[in-house]
Amino acid sequence: MENYLSDLEKGVAFPDNIASDLVDRVSDRIGYIVHNISCVLAVVMSLLLGFEVRRDEHFVSFLESFDVFWTLDDSNKNIIEVLGFIEADSPEALILNIRERLNNLVGNAAVEKIFFRRLEQFGFYYWHRPDTVDVSQYVKILKISNTNGLSKSELETIMSQLSEDALPYDGEGLFKILITDIPITEEAFLNNYAIMFRIHHSVGDGIALIDFLCKILADESDINVFKPPEVCNLIEENLAKDFVDLLSKLKEIIMCIVHGIIRKPDLNSLHGPKLEGKKHFKWIDTNYKLLEMIKEIKEAQRGLNFTDILATALSSGLRDYFTQTMLYLPDDVAVIIPIRLSKSDTILENNFTVSILPLPLTGDLNTIYQSCNTLRKSLDPLTNHYLLKLCNIFPKCILEPVFNSNQATMVFSNIPGPKSLSICGCAIQSMVFFVPNKGTTGVGVTALCYGGVLRLAIMADSALLSNPKDLSIITNGMVQKIEALHKDYVTT
Repeated sequence: MENYLSDLEKGVAFPDNIASDLVDRVSDRIGYIVHNISCVLAVVMSLLLGFEVRRDEHFVSFLESFDVFWTLDDSNKNIIEVLGFIEADSPEALILNIRERLNNLVGNAAVEKIFFRRLEQFGFYYWHRPDTVDVSQYVKILKISNTNGLSKSELETIMSQLSEDALPYDGEGLFKILITDIPITEEAFLNNYAIMFRIHHSVGDGIALIDFLCKILADESDINVFKPPEVCNLIEENLAKDFVDLLSKLKEIIMCIVHGIIRKPDLNSLHGPKLEGKKHFKWIDTNYKLLEMIKEIKEAQRGLNFTDILATALSSGLRDYFTQTMLYLPDDVAVIIPIRLSKSDTILENNFTVSILPLPLTGDLNTIYQSCNTLRKSLDPLTNHYLLKLCNIFPKCILEPVFNSNQATMVFSNIPGPKSLSICGCAIQSMVFFVPNKGTTGVGVTALCYGGVLRLAIMADSALLSNPKDLSIITNGMVQKIEALHKDYVTT
């Protein structure tokens, strides 16, 4: 599946004169300098506040800036939820095999972060390496009572209940794997059990976690290793051509910061109240050929991106929802778009920036395309990247109000997935994922392609819903819009 950035414009070519080369090199070093300054300041401030952190003999390092971002506002738990259906003869035997595999990973420097504990001292966060690792705390059977099989609605209820649970060691642990002790009743997934991966976002972003599942935990995978397109290297993509252009870009960055500060919060039925922490989950069934339809729409309408079509579908689903839950229809909705940066050799890392897409609710495909294209060409993602780099300079008491998400209604995340995946000889037949909430942004919509099937999912905080079933209005509306676009641009 193509990543939502995969069709964006390629990098521009720069003149080969001395002045331009100088500016290019300066721009290219900005991120490197900011990162190193932030690390130095974090260490200096921690020393000024005291030496208690260093006295922890199991101290590993301070959290990186992007890891800190996903540690703030821990009332929302910041957990990525992954749900799969796995074919197994015995869930108990599978649990033992997974524990054994994890035991073999203990001490592996490439992935040891997964076993760290996340601790705080003086408002700064650091990684703590425990004396021993008890994998039985991380991998468990989820015992279900009073039923012989799990329906989809029962599984949604179970996930909602689990969303209120902390990760191991009172939330200091970073992940948990649960497998139900009874099978799924859906006809397409007979002899399958539900497997849930609950992973704290400070461990890594969505792409990093897919890499972990495929390269480390799984047996073998047909996944194509994620390689961000050239546009993902935001520093190179936005290098100034000359000194005049550099001043223009600095002005635009300043305007992006100002706009982010003065932007008014969304006013709609899915945004505003303080979040309760309990989530509700919905996902579409797999009997839709959404991926094929989107590819055919792109082929028929040259110049469109994967995101343009998904965003148009999301706009339609939200329009259906607000029409049924509000007395008026908002003109647009602020949608946070996570953007993955260039790939590094580190498996478990957060390497991203974010930007806010003002998603029109009354426009057609062309209107949505124009809105997405404006965002692609802006410096907002680069500006937010540098701001997020500051997260490990200041203590929590300063960062939490600064990075509190109170303007956008929702997050929309689209990531590629593997063609197939098996764990300890057991094949995963289906997979969806859910992004965590942040601040008062209590809705997350995701798209994941697994096994050649595009699956849409949505999660929302209970404070925003009078009836959790209403979430299906959004996902069903997205499916209907994709089908309608396919009919308009392909079959007619």
